[in-house]
Amino acid sequence: MAEARIFRRMLAALPAVALVMYAWTLLEVPPAAPAFVACAALALAPAAASRARHRLAAVPVAAAAALAVAFGTWPDDALGDAWEGLRNAPAVQAPFDPVAFPALHGLVVVAAFALALVAALGAAWGRPWALAGAVAAGVGFPAVLLEDAHALPLGLLALGSVLWASLALGATDVRRGIAGAVLGAGLVAVTAGVALAGLSPGAGRVDWRGWDPFAGAGSGNIRFLWDASYSGIDFPLRPTVMLRIRAPARAEYWRVSTLETFVGDRWIENLYPAGDGIARGRLPADPLVPDRDRRPGSWLEQKVTVVGLNDERVPAATEPALIDAPTLGRVSFLQGGVVRARRSLRRGEEYTVWSHAPRPTPRQLAASPARYPPAADRYLGLWTTQLPPFGARDREARVERVFQDDRYAPLRPYRPLWEEARKLTASARSPYEATLLLERWFRDRGGFRYEEHPPPTASGNPPLVDFVEVTRAGYCQHYAGAMALMLRMIGVPARVAVGFTAGRWDAGVWTVTDHQAHAWVEAWFAGYGWLAFDPTPGRGTLSAVYTLASDSADAVRALGTGRFLDFTPSPVTPDARTAPVVEAPARGTAIPWWLVAAICTPPAAAAAVVASKRARRARRLGRGDPRLLAAGVRAELVSALVDRGADVERDATPTELRRETERVLRVPAGPLAAALAEARYGPAVRARAASVRARAELLRILAAATARERPGDRLRAALSLRSLRSANTP
Repeated sequence: MAEARIFRRMLAALPAVALVMYAWTLLEVPPAAPAFVACAALALAPAAASRARHRLAAVPVAAAAALAVAFGTWPDDALGDAWEGLRNAPAVQAPFDPVAFPALHGLVVVAAFALALVAALGAAWGRPWALAGAVAAGVGFPAVLLEDAHALPLGLLALGSVLWASLALGATDVRRGIAGAVLGAGLVAVTAGVALAGLSPGAGRVDWRGWDPFAGAGSGNIRFLWDASYSGIDFPLRPTVMLRIRAPARAEYWRVSTLETFVGDRWIENLYPAGDGIARGRLPADPLVPDRDRRPGSWLEQKVTVVGLNDERVPAATEPALIDAPTLGRVSFLQGGVVRARRSLRRGEEYTVWSHAPRPTPRQLAASPARYPPAADRYLGLWTTQLPPFGARDREARVERVFQDDRYAPLRPYRPLWEEARKLTASARSPYEATLLLERWFRDRGGFRYEEHPPPTASGNPPLVDFVEVTRAGYCQHYAGAMALMLRMIGVPARVAVGFTAGRWDAGVWTVTDHQAHAWVEAWFAGYGWLAFDPTPGRGTLSAVYTLASDSADAVRALGTGRFLDFTPSPVTPDARTAPVVEAPARGTAIPWWLVAAICTPPAAAAAVVASKRARRARRLGRGDPRLLAAGVRAELVSALVDRGADVERDATPTELRRETERVLRVPAGPLAAALAEARYGPAVRARAASVRARAELLRILAAATARERPGDRLRAALSLRSLRSANTP
């Protein structure tokens, strides 16, 4: 009897435990499956104990083992790692790379183990409500972190696991069965509703000067002020979805605007109108985007859904070429490929934009000459002067004269940036190599660190000079602003681009949150136009798929100078509030085979038990020999009694079987006992009729008993394994 109860508990708990573990694996890309599987087994282990005190004693042992598995160390050290993971958790966007964040990975595994343990113990103590609560938390929390990408399949699986546990543990009446169904339906509603709602932090206006989600606009969405500032930035702990973009799994920057003019100590948006457009049609030709309109078949298509962004600017990848946005009305085209609507974007609005997104190889860029058209002149300008282009004759002497000229005195504080840029790029043989040298210096070689609250300027220098020469600590505005200045000083046309990094790609859709708000550098190259480079360590996470970056092996091979041959990709800084962008594979909402197996195994096992019993009954009651048929009837009666908890002696007489049948099944069994006695011990001439009569009486008794039983008792009898093991039931 105890073994049957343990088997039933394990059957009840297995789908819930597997589902909780699977939900938490979704927070990692790629998931460390062995750790989750091991902790699932540890969560189930205490439930296998037959006595309550044994289960309680097994819990700390299983917990200690789970800590060791999760953090790969002894439990006393694991507690420190867990604290580190807890501290870093708000700064990391899910899904994250468990290799890059091992402490956070351990924390996720331990959290999944704890919830799975509660589910397993709820099944062990026959408390479906505890199991349902653990499933609700174990599925709901990851669903919220992952927005709505997995809400529907997780909700359906959660409903199925809760209902299965309720049935397996034995809903003893209709009322408890209905309560279990209502609980499961509520679980689905809460899980899907919370995930789909996005839990936006509310109305807000977000400024680069500080992240204030309650300062104003009253639209219920978040608005950005894109002009640069260097006083610090605070991201909300809970990200808000800005955009959902259906596009290929090729990581892109979603550009909102460009900062093209450096004034005082900062970059500002200073865009000239390039013409009015209509809701549908091509953008005006741009002389700095070569061949944009010659190959429309190569354009990158993006279907954008606005979720939380409240801005007139229309986000798009790289250089937009064609737009289809009937709900936005007429739009304006600004210099730099920026599209502006005549009102703020609204939640739920959709538009389609096609972008010219060139992907030249590093070898092609290394061969790009320093030839710049007149339209690029303004991107070599600082203050009121224009600096000579890269490779121009006597350019260093000409730049020196600019810094010495009293007319350009406001530029003199920036002379240290010119000195650094000249020294770093002295050996560069092309604009591309010079750009890579600067990018790599900021990302890896210069001793910089990502800091959202850099120390205030105390040297009297302008913020960007203080950043480069003194603190070497800042966020994307510092890195992009300083690199763009230094590129112009060495003669490479450059500007600051602002918008969002790629976000998280799942099932063909990029989900972009406010945590992906970012600034980077765009440099101009002959034959290709504007290309993105990202000097910010920890925030520029496109380098794994973006072959133009300085930490790309392709770039190393293309330059062939040997200076980058110690190339090692920069790790993501834990302080950065972003996660590595994953280009592929697409995860979608596919369910892994092991979860399908875990969910399907209990019902399949139950079906196998029922099927084997039915096959055995058919074999026993289908015998042609009267004596063998009578023996089969007796064996089937004993099986029915044993499965309902009775203890039947091996040599029980028909009279003793009658008494036990009436006690356990509560159905009169006198005619059955008489027919059995006559069939087994009477004259052979009457044995056939008596055995047929005994079979009919047995079927009548079993049908009557089944009709009287409660659903839970009926299910327990159907799934009981006692009769399959009993020596009394041949």
